Amino acid sequence: MTAEASANLVVLRTPPGAAQYLASALDHADQRDLLGTIAGDDTVLLICRDAAGGEAVAGRLMTLAASSPKETS
Repeated sequence: MTAEASANLVVLRTPPGAAQYLASALDHADQRDLLGTIAGDDTVLLICRDAAGGEAVAGRLMTLAASSPKETS
């Protein structure tokens, strides 16, 4: 997963087919700094409440992604 932020927006890139699941999980989590998400097949757009909150949210999500268990082949 990758994350890029600009002002109050964050664009997350996921593996194909994973974006809608991730967006739904974020929408249902207690993320008070998020207004909501829009998802495609492999991209999620996050809209943050704070006008400059994108960098913090992107950093937090990348930290979570780095600490999660990886798939094994």
